[in-house]
Amino acid sequence: MTYRDLEFPKGFLWGSAASSHQTEGGNRNDWREWEKIPGKIRDGEDSEIACDHYNRYEEDFDLAKKFGHQVHRFSIEWSRIEPHMGKWNEREIEHYRKVVQSLIERDIQPMVTLHHFTNPIWFRDMGAWLNSESPGLFGRYTRKIVDALSDYDIIWNTINEPMVVVTMGYLYGEFPPGLNDYAKGLVVAGNLLRAHGHAGTGIREVYESKGLEQPQIAPVLSCSYFMPQDPENPDDVELARYLDDLYNHVWIRGVMTSTIPEPAGDGHRYDLLDDSADFIGINYYSRMVVSSEYDIMTGETPPKNPELERCEGLDWEVYSEGYYHVLKSYWEKYKTPIFLTENGIGTQDDSLRCRYILEHLQQVHRVIQEGADIRGYLVWSLTDNFEWAQGFESHFGLIEVDYETLERIPRESAYLFRDIIRENGPTKEMQSKYLSR
Repeated sequence: MTYRDLEFPKGFLWGSAASSHQTEGGNRNDWREWEKIPGKIRDGEDSEIACDHYNRYEEDFDLAKKFGHQVHRFSIEWSRIEPHMGKWNEREIEHYRKVVQSLIERDIQPMVTLHHFTNPIWFRDMGAWLNSESPGLFGRYTRKIVDALSDYDIIWNTINEPMVVVTMGYLYGEFPPGLNDYAKGLVVAGNLLRAHGHAGTGIREVYESKGLEQPQIAPVLSCSYFMPQDPENPDDVELARYLDDLYNHVWIRGVMTSTIPEPAGDGHRYDLLDDSADFIGINYYSRMVVSSEYDIMTGETPPKNPELERCEGLDWEVYSEGYYHVLKSYWEKYKTPIFLTENGIGTQDDSLRCRYILEHLQQVHRVIQEGADIRGYLVWSLTDNFEWAQGFESHFGLIEVDYETLERIPRESAYLFRDIIRENGPTKEMQSKYLSR
């Protein structure tokens, strides 16, 4: 195959992503309690130490700097900031100020996520996102932490993957609170929309009150490319279309139209959503093949394609072309800038990780050439980490973590990604080296 240099737009940002619970260790939240329930985490592992990033963040950011990263996305742990309802931990707020400062000192742009799956225990005990007061409580926390960090140049992510919170926590029951209730999941989707509105409004008002230039704000979506098992079967085609809209678009349509759309609400206007997104954060890993012969609402899906490579532990198929279709769909529907906030693969076969990154960047470049405004690309993740219900089974890091010693060991993919950043895109030599194997 003939390859060519893929030059990305001037000012395109490259980096990596992580989340507090998956890396920090020592958290006390609803997920840490969930891990104590037998059978919830594969092999009975827990995040008590995780990667010890809470204590080793400078070492990790030194590695990000060494490998040329220009932006790093991480999350604030709400349970550290507000361990008891209305009680603020100023020491932990200062910790996150130091984390942000550490990135800035290394000329790495901080991208801060306010909610990445985990909740304070007091919030869980009051019903979490099923409680009608939850959006306002999240907004209050947002204002507190944003006020403390607003003197730094930060890109803000409000809520990470709201539809994963809905599906995994309230439909399939694999994440806290472990429910199998579609109706409650829709309530949660609506409240997460309202929470994003409270957060966006809070950020805007904090910056305005201080006379500061408004920052960039966005929610972050989990996106999958839904494909009919039989493209000639109208029922399969309609199911793929329906699930694409329900999972990929209903929630962000609410953000873009300042409404709580059906089926998460009745379509009424929600003013707090006005001006709440400057761009859309998109996380993509794989496709989803669906069939009308399988009950997707209970988690049934057709057999995987044995010819496609897979993500370890999670069994996601590698399907880079889906990235193109997802990105093209978002651009055409919303004409809003896109930032690629997560993309990567869990594997100990680092040659597969190199191929995965290059093949997905080929698809990103393709959609940019067709006019999409895409601002940056983040690999998930900087280091190996605790992969939720999979424990430590999936190895996503550009940097390997030896969980016995906590030593950080750069993989070949870290060097490849460094070279991609230097060239502002994959060269034909990089593609030939890794994709011709």
